[in-house]
Amino acid sequence: MSNRTVVALLLLTSAVGACNKKDDEAGKAAAVPPLDRGAAAPSMAGPPPAAPQLAAPPQPAAPPQPAAPDDPNATITGVIVLPAATAKTKPTGTLYLVARRLSDNPTARGTLIAVKKMPATSFPLPFSLSAADMPFQNGPFDGDLTLTARIDRDGDPMTHQKGDVFGTLPKVRVGSRDVKLALDQIQKEAESLAGGGPMMGGGGPMMGGNSGPPAGASMGGSARLPPGHP
Repeated sequence: MSNRTVVALLLLTSAVGACNKKDDEAGKAAAVPPLDRGAAAPSMAGPPPAAPQLAAPPQPAAPPQPAAPDDPNATITGVIVLPAATAKTKPTGTLYLVARRLSDNPTARGTLIAVKKMPATSFPLPFSLSAADMPFQNGPFDGDLTLTARIDRDGDPMTHQKGDVFGTLPKVRVGSRDVKLALDQIQKEAESLAGGGPMMGGGGPMMGGNSGPPAGASMGGSARLPPGHP
């Protein structure tokens, strides 16, 4: 065997070995790089929390309901007359028209409901009494009431002077029309209501406006009346 033949065989053998080595390296699995101990472990937490729900805006407050209008039928209307017998006394002064609840005690005044101050200049004198004439809120203007009209000579409703002319209707239904109230009685003796009676109490004046009662006023029907007094 010549030298050339030997060299060719060696070259062929080397080539075959190199190919086999490449095939072996290609068949091996790729090496896994080592885990970096400083790296953070993969997170196993669930999805991020949902955004908080915004509270619904507060509803606007409902507007206050307007007060119910007064019943136009809750009125007593009529005339105050001065009979000839009492007209002879020529009464002068301020006329007070007063409405009270009926009292269970015939010797006691009922609770004051309404009062109106009127001029006593001419008769017959028309009048109208309603909830607008209530000086304080102590119930509705309804039901059966006692009406009293008085010509007060000194202008102070807390005092009844001897000789004052007055008249009373013991029972009038609210809603009545064409009521006739006669000033047919005369005060027989002087009287003061300043001792805390139901008219106002405490000696303060009782007017026909809408002012409230003064401190210490009593609204009960407990004041005693002399016989025949309204």
